[in-house]
Amino acid sequence: MDLKSFTSSKYQNLKTIINNYDLNEFIKLDSATFLKLAGSSLIGLGIIYLFKIWYSYRIFKRLGVKHVNYNFFYGNYKELLERKSNSNLIREWSEKYGKTYGYFEGHMPILVTSDLDIIQEIFIKQHSNFSAKKKRIVAASDDHPSVNLINSVGLRWKRMRNIMNPTFSSAKMRELSPDLVKCTDRLIEILENEQEKEINITNFLKRFTMDSIWNCAFGVDANIQYNPDNEYFVKCEKTFQLLGKPDNLPTLIGMYFHEFRSITFSIMNLMNKFLSKFIDMGSRVPTFWFMNRVFQIVDKRKADGIRKRDYLQLLIDAEGHDFKDEKLTDKNFTNFHIEKKMTIDEIKTNVTLFMFAGYETTSTMLSFSIHTLAKYQDQQKRVHEEIKSFFDSEKDSTIDSDSVQKLEYLDLFIKEVMRFYPIGPMTRRCTKETNVKGINIPKDLVIAVDTLSIHFDAENWGPVDPNEFYPERFSKETKRHPCAFMGFGAGPRNCIGMKFALIELKIALCKLILKHEFLPLPEDKQEVEIYEMFIRTPKNGVTATFRKRKD
Repeated sequence: MDLKSFTSSKYQNLKTIINNYDLNEFIKLDSATFLKLAGSSLIGLGIIYLFKIWYSYRIFKRLGVKHVNYNFFYGNYKELLERKSNSNLIREWSEKYGKTYGYFEGHMPILVTSDLDIIQEIFIKQHSNFSAKKKRIVAASDDHPSVNLINSVGLRWKRMRNIMNPTFSSAKMRELSPDLVKCTDRLIEILENEQEKEINITNFLKRFTMDSIWNCAFGVDANIQYNPDNEYFVKCEKTFQLLGKPDNLPTLIGMYFHEFRSITFSIMNLMNKFLSKFIDMGSRVPTFWFMNRVFQIVDKRKADGIRKRDYLQLLIDAEGHDFKDEKLTDKNFTNFHIEKKMTIDEIKTNVTLFMFAGYETTSTMLSFSIHTLAKYQDQQKRVHEEIKSFFDSEKDSTIDSDSVQKLEYLDLFIKEVMRFYPIGPMTRRCTKETNVKGINIPKDLVIAVDTLSIHFDAENWGPVDPNEFYPERFSKETKRHPCAFMGFGAGPRNCIGMKFALIELKIALCKLILKHEFLPLPEDKQEVEIYEMFIRTPKNGVTATFRKRKD
């Protein structure tokens, strides 16, 4: 029999079998076994996932690195929740386990280090291999069109950063200076009615920083300081309170099931779109309300064709089409040509980022600064003398972005405050497997810097005791490791808003100190209780009592 006849015969036999088979029996059999198959599959997947968790807990043993004792599935997250100040607990772990060790958030490994050479390697020398930051909650995937600057990776980050850098140039700061001065004058005027009594000054400083950002970023005067119940301020505060809860759903998913963050993000987005057809999600979820308002401002500015000298205008001018460069994250992107364009989704998420990133951090640092001035009266006297002397002797000098940069001791004072009260954790996520000082770092491993240990290490900050407030340790004559001060991070991915934040701080402090004297703190207010989720903040704000200066 030839091949053709054989094939035809087999085909006829198969056809006969199919025609004679009772399809109903097949369907009955399939439905009867479906639950068994589904159940077996779920059990199988569960076992695989449990094995993955077990394998994750072996990572530091494979790397030859010490780690904190943990509980299966929970890792060390329960301890972090109980302490409510991650940085303080991490500092204690560093004293016990050394400068480089690991711990677990759920089963996600975190490599902690206070070794300055390792930090320099990660943040500066090998920055292209660590071109991502830790994702803290449910978040989009790295290549999602809405990813902002902080969460972007590789070439995509470089493109966004190149576009945004001019916003924080000296020339741009000079343009924004009148708005910062205007907002500070409002703060001074409002505080006139609060003299000689103890107040929670953090509440006033929050409204001041938000007022400044709305004016400088969006060119919108929202009258936030004069109206404590301003809707923009209230919604923003509620957003921070919601995200700051360590037991909210996005945080718990991100902590215990970090592999499913992107999937959960997509599901939550779909649910939001669906529910928005039936209910007003903005009125129920403050984050949605706030983001929708920001997006509306962007759309209106584009539609009206109004041009302003603000952060938003710079991004609108850079609008382009979709880009594919984010796919090239494994390459060394340092010398790669990138067109300076942004999609409309990137514009919207980044102006929202500017608001959230600049609001809480700057108001917190101002709060710590005022607390320090009241606590150390000798420091307040010295800062005041420098400011008064400079602006009295410089006839043509007014308080603006240029003049405040010339106050040397004020600069030292602010840096020492930032050393004492670092705002937030510094993290990097490995995007390409590499070796750092003998440790083989796998892709996606998160590295966290123990900033408190670094900032209070006598080897870094001696010979004067690091626990003593001593601004002169930042003098130009003193040479230190480039990563010893982590106030704004280090390397190419340091804080992009550093210059804006410092100028805002200096203008506000200059005007406040010239007008007011902060009275000594009572004994029970000498220390600030810290609460930490995204950033380190005074748990109940900072209280202060002040009076108008007579000189």
